[in-house]
Amino acid sequence: MPPRGTTRRRLPEASHAVEPRRARVEIDLAALERNFRRLEARVAPARVLPVVKADAYGHGAVAVARRLAPLGAAGVAVALVEEGIELRRAGVREAILVLSPTPRGAEEALVEFELTPAISGADQLERIEAAGTRAGRRIPVHLKFDTGMTRLGLPPDAAAGLVDRLRRSPGLALAGLMSHLAEAEEPASPANDRQLAAFRELVERLPRDSGCALHLANSAGALQLPETRFDLVRCGLALYGIAPEGVAADLEPVMSLRAELVQVRDVEVGTRAGYGGRWTATRPTRVGVVPVGYADGYPWRAGESAEALLGGRRIRHAGAVSMDLMLFDLGPAGGEVGDSVTLLGRDGGEEIAAREIAGRAGTLVYEVLCHFGLRLPRRAVEGRPAAAGTATVAGAAPR
Repeated sequence: MPPRGTTRRRLPEASHAVEPRRARVEIDLAALERNFRRLEARVAPARVLPVVKADAYGHGAVAVARRLAPLGAAGVAVALVEEGIELRRAGVREAILVLSPTPRGAEEALVEFELTPAISGADQLERIEAAGTRAGRRIPVHLKFDTGMTRLGLPPDAAAGLVDRLRRSPGLALAGLMSHLAEAEEPASPANDRQLAAFRELVERLPRDSGCALHLANSAGALQLPETRFDLVRCGLALYGIAPEGVAADLEPVMSLRAELVQVRDVEVGTRAGYGGRWTATRPTRVGVVPVGYADGYPWRAGESAEALLGGRRIRHAGAVSMDLMLFDLGPAGGEVGDSVTLLGRDGGEEIAAREIAGRAGTLVYEVLCHFGLRLPRRAVEGRPAAAGTATVAGAAPR
């Protein structure tokens, strides 16, 4: 009830479109396609299985899956049943492998949306087999074995018996056999040899006519350990343009983060800025405000040393990252309201890489990419930055 003496009022209809936010994530779909083709050529005759879990590492799973579908990818892989459902509802028709365990009660969804589960436990196998039998269908599955990561997986010595069971099962059909490398980013680690040997041993126990796809390698394995490629390689980070450190893979970063300066002011020596006055001007300079903060996924811990690009030159962050805003020391030459600032990506001959941001924040590059949040509009570009204020490409880049 409204307070006594007041009347309930209807909000007026908007008389004009709201101006788009002065910050956006740009997804270069042409670079994505080039990365896929380069990976495909490098790992042949193995096929690339693109990993689009976690919204394609923040790149937009629907957009990525749609772009790669006509290129001959071996389906796509997600982590969750609901991620697979989202892709099906968006019109993705290719095979979708669900990597994480299927939760109890989601078995019918596998059948309805034609998803392929990776089975890593006996209980999961029983439940999915029963669902397939009830539906009168044999659900294609991949059996996941633990070869040394001690995370998810069936025991390798159970492989032969499970394969034989699936050959006779009315509710399951064996489509793949897989494991996951724990230390592929360290190619000299003895753990890789141990896992490869364990995987080969369980493969040797299979009937020669099993007909299933074998896969062990992730991005790092595919690029650095060719002996781990087998039939498929599951490429996530590499697909989005980030290779293990020191590996020359000719890949292009797909994601950029750009924002416009929304306020610029001149400050004198001794002027303090930001929460806690953590930054103090040591010379007359200009300070610019960018409408991106830790609520958008920019890591707070990177703030003290963060850098960005303005007109192809590096500028330093001034103080602590706020929830919605960042301050930058633009230098005496400065910038003007509306100028574009690149927080991630390339501008001229300079680049702010995701790995650089991760290093400043003391975190993983995966986390940096995945955390750029829903408040940031996604824009699809084809090898060039999107113009400020352009409309989101329908069905192409939003999450």
